[in-house]
Amino acid sequence: MKILPQGGLIEEMYVLKRDFATKFLALCILAVSVMMQPLAAQAHSPELEEGMRAFYAEEYAKAQELFADCLKKHPQDSLAMGYMLHSAYKLKEINTVINQIEQRAVARGEDPTALAHLGMGYFLKGMIIPNQMDESVTEFKQAIKDDPQVSMAYTGLGMVYFQKRMMPRAKGYFVRALRINPHDVMAMELLGNIMLVDDKKPEDARQLFERITAELPTYPDGFYYLGSSLFDLGRTEEAIPYLLRCRELDPKGLTKGFDAASLLGDALMKENRLAEAVDAYQKAKEIRPDSEYIDVQLRKAKGENV
Repeated sequence: MKILPQGGLIEEMYVLKRDFATKFLALCILAVSVMMQPLAAQAHSPELEEGMRAFYAEEYAKAQELFADCLKKHPQDSLAMGYMLHSAYKLKEINTVINQIEQRAVARGEDPTALAHLGMGYFLKGMIIPNQMDESVTEFKQAIKDDPQVSMAYTGLGMVYFQKRMMPRAKGYFVRALRINPHDVMAMELLGNIMLVDDKKPEDARQLFERITAELPTYPDGFYYLGSSLFDLGRTEEAIPYLLRCRELDPKGLTKGFDAASLLGDALMKENRLAEAVDAYQKAKEIRPDSEYIDVQLRKAKGENV
């Protein structure tokens, strides 16, 4: 999931020597393989699951309250923090919420978790006002200095470098976050995204996305990415139910619902299920009427000349 719709808002050049990058990738794959060993199931708080339902129903005030309640129980839950801030953004209350986080951080002194929360707030502001992004890095690094076990701070740094397209560095921080908290959905999702899109390793990505859907079944983006990784693996028929589930959970395309509807049409076309593909593309067009890609694919599915 991204906190806001995906896109390169900030670009920065970052160069690694080839031999270092190769060793780094090997270490990351090793770390992920260790994390993928069976773990005791962690039931995410009911507030997180209900918050997801409220958010995708566009009940943002209710969602914000539920995510805040989740953070009281699980203060390192980076996904809950991200969606609480996203809900505030939708309500045009983001400055108010970030000011409240700042006040709590000041009141608690050098509380590493409060600093990590503040860093997440500055990160979201940085998605809108670029110079705020550096302030988030400062807070995350201070939180880690004060307590190296604050997983949210590592996830936050990974998010910063993910947005800057500095993927080797982002990957490293996500791996470190997952070593501390193997159930960090935000870190799992973005690490899986890098593996799927940048590293072209859909099977490694699939395993991470499968865990997300098992742990948080009300989160649509996990189902989209699981379907997408299966599609890239050539397991098209298996991908279809997951893409359908994402579309059901996010029918208005607030995050990945449109992408799921579009890819669902492509998958159905590949399976030669043309009538179903037409329906999928029409639902995608309802979400994004101006999509030229959907217009072309819809004509293809209908057997019209393109």
